[in-house]
Amino acid sequence: MTKAHEIWIGAYGAKNEIGITRLELLPDTGELIKTAEYGGIESPSFLRMNKAGNRLYAVSETDSYSTEDGQEEGGQLASFPIDEESRKLGPGQYHPTHGNHPCHLSFTPMEDWLAVSNYSGASVMMYPIGPDSRPLAPAIRFRHTGTGPNADRQEAPHPHSVFFSPDGQFLYVVDLGMDKVMVYGRGPESYEWSAHDAVSLEPGAGPRHLAIHPSGKNAYVVNELNSTVTRLSIEEPGKLVRQESLSTLPSSYGEESWCAEILVSPDGRFVYASNRGHDSIAIFQVNEQTGELQASGYVSTRGKYPRNFALTPDGEWLVAANQNSDSVVLFRIEPQSGLPVYAGVELAISKPVCVLIRKC
Repeated sequence: MTKAHEIWIGAYGAKNEIGITRLELLPDTGELIKTAEYGGIESPSFLRMNKAGNRLYAVSETDSYSTEDGQEEGGQLASFPIDEESRKLGPGQYHPTHGNHPCHLSFTPMEDWLAVSNYSGASVMMYPIGPDSRPLAPAIRFRHTGTGPNADRQEAPHPHSVFFSPDGQFLYVVDLGMDKVMVYGRGPESYEWSAHDAVSLEPGAGPRHLAIHPSGKNAYVVNELNSTVTRLSIEEPGKLVRQESLSTLPSSYGEESWCAEILVSPDGRFVYASNRGHDSIAIFQVNEQTGELQASGYVSTRGKYPRNFALTPDGEWLVAANQNSDSVVLFRIEPQSGLPVYAGVELAISKPVCVLIRKC
């Protein structure tokens, strides 16, 4: 029997509502089973897990939180121990993110640093990681300045996501408000990080998330506001160069839509991006020599506002979270075309906004 895939769902909601749900995907039967639900944390909208699989990390996407002394401004970073046998979450440890609405987090490959982006706080916090995999007090803060032409959405910087380079030497911060990907580099000292470079996207594009190709030669940015994917060539370590952009929507579609997530398939043959409004996942084929993309189809997520999705490590399954229709939907990836095919499985989960699939 093939080992089950462990899946964690983060959701929007109040502290007394279900915020984190654990699922298991049984590849032999295509079953998706709900195994545990957890409350006690407000709006855990993005999740990560360490390589050992014994600690789950979540942002609490708020603009204030309660303490013994009253209300504090900003959001929080939570980390939960995971029991090795039962896979149950233990009590969480919380750190302030020193900025409003933290919405994304990422580890260095060596798991010695964890970065958090504060969407409404115009900042990124970096936490050193202790020997027990728990975040320590934040040591570094990067603040952004700048705006874009969209007065409603780009009135200020909005760091939307953070990603480390495969060698762990550079941090890429995708800022929707500035239309830029900011690059920070690691210095020779253990606690030294500083500004290294930046690449500008099309004005008004609203870059949101980024995915790096397994070859390390290209990265792909999904742009929320103009529904495009932009290829960035990696010319040298820490140096991103803007290349062509493609629409994530069919040419016949004329209504409003906003992109959310982007992923590269484990074998590097396909890129996937989600559309909220068109309510679909766009599929692109990757040119093996150049890394350029070619649109190859669109698949309905069978729900409304697909904010996030994830692929299993073997690239055989895709799980999509439809935020506005309260559903998580399972797809099987057709190996030749790369198209997600509905697997006939949907689970009801309130306001799901993040899908994390553990890499065993």
